[in-house]
Parts: sequence; C-alpha cells; structure tokens
Amino acid sequence: MDFSILGLWAQMGAVARAVVILLLAMSMYAVGIALERFLTFRRGRRRSLEYIRALQPLISAGRGRLDEAVALEPQWKDAPLARVMGVGLHEFRQGLNDLGPAASDAIEQQLLLHEVGRTMDRAKKRELAELSKGLPVLATIASSAPFVGLFGTVFGIITAFQKMADPSKGGGLATVSAGIAEALMTTAAGLAVAIGAVWFYNFFSTRLEDMGQIIDDASGELEDRLSHGRRGERVVSPSPVPAAQKIPA
Repeated sequence: MDFSILGLWAQMGAVARAVVILLLAMSMYAVGIALERFLTFRRGRRRSLEYIRALQPLISAGRGRLDEAVALEPQWKDAPLARVMGVGLHEFRQGLNDLGPAASDAIEQQLLLHEVGRTMDRAKKRELAELSKGLPVLATIASSAPFVGLFGTVFGIITAFQKMADPSKGGGLATVSAGIAEALMTTAAGLAVAIGAVWFYNFFSTRLEDMGQIIDDASGELEDRLSHGRRGERVVSPSPVPAAQKIPA
C-alpha cells in the first residue's frame, strides 16, 4: 500500500478527487487575492504618505496656496488619502467661492468645515470599501474550506466501509486503513486552505484598519489647518473715527 500523496491520489475515488481539485482552486484564488491586495495596500500607503508630505506645506497657507493644494490631487490619483482629502479641499474652496464676502464670518466658516468633514467621511467610506475588495472572499474560503474537506472525508469513510464489507477486496485492516488515509487527506487539505485564508484575512484586515486610521488623522489635521488658516486671514481693520468726534487742532 502506497501512502504517499501520489499513491493516495491514484487510489482516490471521483468524489475525493473532485474535493481536492476544488480545494486547490480555492487556495489558488486566495493566494491571487492576497497578492493583489498586498500590492494595492503597499502602493496606496506609499503614495498616500508622499501626498501628505507634498500637501503639508500648503494647507496652512493662504488662499493662493489652497488652489495649489487642490491641484495636487491629479498627481496622486492612485493614493487613497489624496482622493479623500482632495474632495475635502475642493469642497472647501468651492464653499469659500460661494460664500463670497461672508467667508470671513466665523459661523459660516464652521458650517463650511462641518460640510467638508462630512464630505471626507463619505469619501473615506468609499475608499475603505474599495480597499476591502476580496476580503469577504477570503473569509468565505476560510470558513468553508474545512467543511469542503470534511465532505470528502465522509465519502472516503463510506468508500472504506464498502471495501471492508466486500469479501472480494479482502476486507482486512489494510483496506480500511487505505480508505481512512484517503478520507483524512481531504480533511488535511481543507484545513491547510482554511489556515492560509485566515492568515491572509487577518493580515489585510489589520492593514485596512491602519489605512482608516491614517485617513482619519490626516482628515482631522486638514480640518484644523483650514480652520486656523482662515482664522489667521481675518484681519479686523480699525474703525474710522467719525468727523464729529475729531479733536480740533
């Protein structure tokens, strides 16, 4: 009796082979998703940090620098943070243009910043949803792979009992052990696929949370910088002294 992988494969039934092929396909799909997400997260994080470094000297400056900050977004289209903060900067500039002379009013500025924050929150949710693509598939593979392997195990045990009950096939311990080994192989394959998928899922879930934290911190700092920058632009000119109150020479 050959208990090697190839030997067990040669003795497997049609159902057990189908289960192993399905598990191999699931593992390849999980690895493909993991590689694609890894490259996406790494590129997104790197480009987002580059965008922050380029944006930081601009967001605390005056109105002209605000236009430069808005113009940065097309250069970092592949950065999730740029797509979030770029929307907020565009909303802030458009709001200032719509307010006109009322833009110097503190209440109007706070309302505008509140709208900017809501806009960036919506953009953040879209970006995190885009980054989480594939993670539900990994979770599904991780939860279903052991049951797929168990399905093959059940059929392997059924086959072992059928051989044991057939006098023409010996029905001895060797026959039963071969069937059980075939059955346990599908279980082992299912567990291996599930373990890998769980690792991938937890890893990318952590990366997703980190990216969300980066976006939250950068968005909050942007709102603070915009608020402080506009507050610094409000210069109260001295009221002219009425002619009637001027002291004659």
